Amino acid sequence: MRNHLREAVDSMKKYYIQKLIDAGVYSKADPELYTITLTELEMIVNNIEDPKST
Repeated sequence: MRNHLREAVDSMKKYYIQKLIDAGVYSKADPELYTITLTELEMIVNNIEDPKST
């Protein structure tokens, strides 16, 4: 179970990281991008997709 959860979290992080790179918010070479938590990544992406929601 533990490995499945870790894999799911890593997969979601990769998904959000790619969305931020595609949007031009971060560069693929930016080391900070890979230290952001899943929750923070999700919040950043949500703010980009719907800035009026904050």
